[in-house]
Amino acid sequence: MKNNSFLYKSILTSLLFISVCACSKDSSTEPRIDELKLNNAFSQADQFSGLKSLVVSKDGVIIKEQFWRTGGADKPHDVRSVTKTVMSLLIGIAIDKGYIQSADQTIGEYFQPIVTNLTEDKANIKIRDLLTMSSGFIWNELTQDMEYYNWISSNNQVQYLFNRSLAAQPGQTFNYNTAALHLLSVILTRATNIKTEDFAKQYLFDQLGIKQNYWEKDRQGYNNGGAGLNITPHDMIKIGQLILNRGKFDGKQIVSPEWIDQSVAIQKSTNNAQLYGPGYGYGLWIGQNESGNYAFANGWGGQFIVIIPKLNLVVTATNNWSDIATINANQNWYQTIDLIMTQIVPAFK
Repeated sequence: MKNNSFLYKSILTSLLFISVCACSKDSSTEPRIDELKLNNAFSQADQFSGLKSLVVSKDGVIIKEQFWRTGGADKPHDVRSVTKTVMSLLIGIAIDKGYIQSADQTIGEYFQPIVTNLTEDKANIKIRDLLTMSSGFIWNELTQDMEYYNWISSNNQVQYLFNRSLAAQPGQTFNYNTAALHLLSVILTRATNIKTEDFAKQYLFDQLGIKQNYWEKDRQGYNNGGAGLNITPHDMIKIGQLILNRGKFDGKQIVSPEWIDQSVAIQKSTNNAQLYGPGYGYGLWIGQNESGNYAFANGWGGQFIVIIPKLNLVVTATNNWSDIATINANQNWYQTIDLIMTQIVPAFK
């Protein structure tokens, strides 16, 4: 199968070099891969009860992948909060194209007509505050499962959030909040007069060769900015490559490099709210290890796009998350990210 910059070959000992980063590379330097460690990692993955896909791409080449249960390279999967990373990319594109002024624009003008009793302090929340999970709303999603479910099942997801008080000054304190990031989808739709899924198709998905798939909506008809996007494991690789290549794909600049640079930089400390995620950028968890800086899109139950710039590496994974207990979803999440960070990434030097 061929897809321009994506050449799918099952090779481990020699790699076709395709430049996927802005910096120059020494073509005389062969990448070193610990084949035993990589193979052992996939053998461990065989034992995971929920894993559906695991894909490893180095220098733009998928060098190893495996699928389990109902997973497949081109089978759409609900990637949960990986949706947030895609939403951030769409906001960057909208700013590039002039639909939105900047990340420092306040949100009041977008919600004054559709939200009752919009207070001045909430109207002055910035788009940047939503991107960085620092909107200030009282919210407790990471420790209380029902926080998300009460919101998503409410009659009006937008009003539901604005009915909450502010617990902190916007822009100051990290607090993971899917409802707040969902506001970006509302903003995008109102700024462009284009549904989020249609904007994504025109300016992102079609550019990456991603087939339009299901994206859930809230009760007002806005695509869920925080979850519910269905894409395939190979689509996830493309999104990872786009970020790795500072917004460029197949020689075309899809989103500005400056936006990607801001997205993968630590904008807020999370106080280690998630394993391997001490920092947060724009819809991405950020950290550092012996392989250098990394960023990852992170979905509930074990959906991941992990980007390691220094190694020119993208690793993606999906897990079953539906109709399972929270303890099992958490186990799927933990064992998958731990396998990627402690077994797969160290296999590359």
